[in-house]
Amino acid sequence: MKPESIKILVSEIDYKLGRIDFFKDRLEKWENKQDKEYEQSLRRLGKLVDEAKNLLQIMKIEKADNFKEYEEILKKLDS
Repeated sequence: MKPESIKILVSEIDYKLGRIDFFKDRLEKWENKQDKEYEQSLRRLGKLVDEAKNLLQIMKIEKADNFKEYEEILKKLDS
């Protein structure tokens, strides 16, 4: 994989991880868990986790040098 592609992949992973943190914080602070928006945010969080795991798997398959930085994150997302 080209270095430019790796940079884009890393940027996308970092973005997804940031959004995951945002949604986790948002969901923890949500008062009315029966709210329709709560369910939507929960589904969005699930999609973000899946997307981040897929991107991390690509990075692993491509044997990117900086995958070691993300290896623990992938393990956490898988559990």
